[in-house]
Amino acid sequence: MKFPSLFLSISLIFLGSYSLSSKDTKQTVSTETRVESILPSTPESGSPWGEDSKKLETIPILNLIDEKNSQKRWQDANKEYASAIDQFELGKKNIEKNREDSKKDVYYEDRYEWQKQIRRENKEKEFQKQIFDLRSQTVGKLVKGMNLLDKIENPKVKESAPYLDLKSGIYREYIKHQEAFKNYLQVIDFTHRYMELSSKNESEAEPHRLLALSYEKMEQTAIKSKNQELYYEFKELKKKHLLRFAEIHYGQDSKEYTAIAEKVGRDF
Repeated sequence: MKFPSLFLSISLIFLGSYSLSSKDTKQTVSTETRVESILPSTPESGSPWGEDSKKLETIPILNLIDEKNSQKRWQDANKEYASAIDQFELGKKNIEKNREDSKKDVYYEDRYEWQKQIRRENKEKEFQKQIFDLRSQTVGKLVKGMNLLDKIENPKVKESAPYLDLKSGIYREYIKHQEAFKNYLQVIDFTHRYMELSSKNESEAEPHRLLALSYEKMEQTAIKSKNQELYYEFKELKKKHLLRFAEIHYGQDSKEYTAIAEKVGRDF
C-alpha cells in the first residue's frame, strides 16, 4: 500500500473538522504508549537499521560507456552518504566524551545542591543542542545525496543493485534522524519510500516497527485536534504495520504474533 493521502489532508488535523466522542478520546489518551510497550525498543540483531551504519564502497554501476554521468552522480552521492555517517559518528563520540568530562568539573562557587542541579541541567541543554545541530548538518548531507541520486534518470541504473542499495542506505539514515527529531510525518513518508524501493526492504521488520510507532503518534495528534477521520485512518495503519512487524520479527506461528494479533483484533 502506498503512503495514504496524508499530506493532502493533514491540515485537517489542525482544523479539527470532526469531533471524537469522549469515550474514544478517553480510551486512547489513557494508553498513549501502548505500541511502545509491546514492541522492541531497538532494531533486531543484524539489521541494517542497527547502531553501526553500513557504508558502501565506490564501485562501477554498469559497464556502459553512456552511463558515465550516472556513475559520477552515484559516486558523489556515496561520498555524501559516507561523509554523513562519519561526521555524525565522530561528532557524537566527541559530545559524549565532553559530557563525561564535564561530570568531573568542580565549581566551588556552587555551594548548594540546587545550584549544582541548575548547572548540570544547563550543561545538558548545551549537549542536546550540539547533538541537534550535528543531526541537522548530517541530514543536510543526506538530502544532498538524495538529490544527486534523483538526477540519475537512466532506468538501467535506477534498477541496479548499487543504486538501490545506496538510496536505501541514505533513506535509513535520514529516517533515523527524523525519528530522533520526532518528525513523525517525515518518518512515515520516507519509510514508505524506503519500502517501495524493493521487496527486500519491505520484508524487513524495522520499517514496520517505525511505522506502527509513528502512526500511533499521529493518532494521538488527531485525537488532540478532534479529527475523527484521520484518527481512524492512522489507527488502522498502525494496526496494519504492527501485525506486519510481528509477522516478520516473530513469525506467524509464534506466541508473540498471536498475542499481538489478539490485541489488534480487540481494536487495539
